[in-house]
Amino acid sequence: MSIDSSPLETARPKRRLTRILGFAAIVLLLLLVGIVPRLGRRNAAVAQARSVEEEVPIISISQAKAAPPSSELLLPGNTQAVTVAAVYARASGYVSKRLVDIGSKVKAGQLLAVIESPEVDQELAQAKANVEQARAGLEQAKATLQQSDAGLNQAKANLEQANANQEISRLSYSRWDRLVTKGVVSKQAADERRTDFSAKQAGVAASEASIHTAEANIVAQQANVGAAQAALVAQQANVKRLEELRGFERVVAPFDGIITERKVERGDLITAGSGGDRNLFSIAQPQTLRIQVNVPQAFSVDLLPGQSAEVIVAERPGEHFEGKVVRTANSLNAASRTLLAEVQLQNKDGRLLPGMYSQVKFIVPATRSAVIVPADTLVVNSQGTRAIVVSPQHTLHYVPIQVGRDFGTSVEILDGLKAGETVVSNPADTLAEGQRVQIQANVPPKE
Repeated sequence: MSIDSSPLETARPKRRLTRILGFAAIVLLLLLVGIVPRLGRRNAAVAQARSVEEEVPIISISQAKAAPPSSELLLPGNTQAVTVAAVYARASGYVSKRLVDIGSKVKAGQLLAVIESPEVDQELAQAKANVEQARAGLEQAKATLQQSDAGLNQAKANLEQANANQEISRLSYSRWDRLVTKGVVSKQAADERRTDFSAKQAGVAASEASIHTAEANIVAQQANVGAAQAALVAQQANVKRLEELRGFERVVAPFDGIITERKVERGDLITAGSGGDRNLFSIAQPQTLRIQVNVPQAFSVDLLPGQSAEVIVAERPGEHFEGKVVRTANSLNAASRTLLAEVQLQNKDGRLLPGMYSQVKFIVPATRSAVIVPADTLVVNSQGTRAIVVSPQHTLHYVPIQVGRDFGTSVEILDGLKAGETVVSNPADTLAEGQRVQIQANVPPKE
């Protein structure tokens, strides 16, 4: 038994070792199959990267050109009449006549409509009656004043007579008093003369009081006359106001022009004033037109009053209308960053209509030096807006630039580039600072 089992026990470890070695060979084979191609691809990629790094890239270039001394600026605008007015009613009532309609040519002062205002007519009649009443009161006050003057004159005459009677009584009393002293007449007679003199003195005092009363009465009557005159003036002013208000029943044109809007018909109820925001008519004077244009900030410092402008309207093909910048707002709109400018032009032949959409062409002189480059030469990233300049030694240099106006395929560079410099067109992201490059043969060299 021991002799037979020994070979079997020896064979089992050998088979196990064989299995392990086979499994290891399979694993190794699989690793070689997966790793070797990957290593090959990696080596190829590294070799290709090295070849790219060692290879000099070929680029296309453009020339930075000096900007022209002036440029055209075409902007939209709305055509409006310089003189426009909304005609409102100044009197309340009903429209009894409407004499014009839209498109009617009118002259200054021409009658446009008639408004009936019965209340105003009645108030005017009452005011005129009040004037007559105030005038009668004034005449009565003047008559009373004249009576007071006559009373004063009478009081003055009475005073003079009282003074004369007093003087006679004084002289008589003086003589009788001396006669009493001599014993010629009785003392009773002298007392009678003294009493009479005292009465005459009282009469003088009463006459003086009458004069003061008459003078005070005159002052009062003069005040009554002044009040009556003021009342008359007030009533006359009220009559004049109502007459002018009745004159507003006739709605007239404020200036020569064309009726552009009509909002009333015969029989409409009209309220005086503009609070209801319902004007009767709108009048425009189209002989002179104005166009308001919003000029971008980039051109705002170059556009000045007095510059010429050309107005183009699509409905008048082939025609160009000459205008002039008359004023600017001298301030930019904070929301749109634009400058409001006004262009005026003569329109005596009526070829243009107020409200037309138009385009305004400006010839703007350049007030600063700038260059023009193609739009595809700009490099815009987190480091800002830059351009890549190619040196005479064909090396690259990134320069920061300040962009001005955008012309579509080209842009204006205000700072950072000079006229004649060579810049890279359609630069790739792989271009680096100081890198040496080759220039395409079909691109003309720098002059």
